[in-house]
Amino acid sequence: MLKKITQIIFFLIFIIISLPSAYTQSKDDKTIDDPNFKFTMKLPSEWETKDKKETIDKDGISYSFEKKDKKMAIMLLAFKLSSVKNIDDFIYNLEKDISLNIPPKSGEYDEKDSGTYDMKSANYKDNKFAETIFYYRTKLPDATNNYVYMVRFIMNSIDANSNTETEIKNIISTFQPTVE
Repeated sequence: MLKKITQIIFFLIFIIISLPSAYTQSKDDKTIDDPNFKFTMKLPSEWETKDKKETIDKDGISYSFEKKDKKMAIMLLAFKLSSVKNIDDFIYNLEKDISLNIPPKSGEYDEKDSGTYDMKSANYKDNKFAETIFYYRTKLPDATNNYVYMVRFIMNSIDANSNTETEIKNIISTFQPTVE
């Protein structure tokens, strides 16, 4: 299972890197509602959709978004699983995945439990990049499928400030797993 998730992540990263910079633009706020991977999220109008790619097996999907001023990007990964995934194992696998190139974690995880799903988030930083990453997992043992998600906000270290923190909080507050 771990090997398969790592292979899916590598495939999705390869696809994202090889794509042109932007595909769609909208003047209005947009809602990303994915009924297959059971989540919804809203983005302000100053964000553009770069790409959306699903794995051949239809068990993983990747979205990428970029702010029009090019100062921040979002990578959203979602995986469909046949059982409840341990969130700490999921986080460990993503943090150690060399193809994701996540900077070192700075500080501790913040945690939230919403009953049917839970979340952990952390800040990551090196000399070049600052990131805030949110990890979610659904926890419905009797459901046909459960899901894990990574919502990764990426910016240059010099662009990380209280305004970007507020923007990240506003966007992530709209992210919600919709599996029942």
